[in-house]
Amino acid sequence: MDKSVEFFFDYVSPYSYLSNSQLSSFSNIDIVYRPMLLGAVMQSTKNNPPGMIPAKGKYITKDLNLWAQHYDIPFKMNSVFPQNTLNALRLAIVCQQEGCFQLIHEALFQAMFVNDLDLSNLDVLESLIDKYQLKSDRLIGKISEISIKDVLKKNTHEAISRGAFGAPTFFVGDEMFFGNDRLHFISKIMSSKDQ
Repeated sequence: MDKSVEFFFDYVSPYSYLSNSQLSSFSNIDIVYRPMLLGAVMQSTKNNPPGMIPAKGKYITKDLNLWAQHYDIPFKMNSVFPQNTLNALRLAIVCQQEGCFQLIHEALFQAMFVNDLDLSNLDVLESLIDKYQLKSDRLIGKISEISIKDVLKKNTHEAISRGAFGAPTFFVGDEMFFGNDRLHFISKIMSSKDQ
């Protein structure tokens, strides 16, 4: 029986950061990490960022902090927001292929929502890679390869075609779940597969 959950995310999404912090608690479940370009998803589906609605933007700041406290994880809204995460997403895909994804994936979310760094800056990405003694020249060099760009485009188009309109979006088979606050539903479904 399939025990996998697809996780479509963008490093610019604070709710993706929150969700990501809890995925390790899903025991015996394969998390399939699918970087996608959130801006393209929202543009395609005519969705607007919550911050464009002043009252909602004000509420979300409180909500994000409440969730971070609930999960007992650090959280700081980035001072450069929104920001262009295109290269960070491509780097994640490179690292998936190079076998260093989990290290860089966690570092990118930490950089964005703990350390207040600008992921659109290539120097920031290089410093994150260097921290783990990985070859930054090689990894950064690969983010401009057509094959890497194509994977990100494919992930993004697939998310849209399957009904995604924001991040984080999860799929258990064909069933879609949107948002950090749906993890308990996913956990319940996955637990039922054990029976």
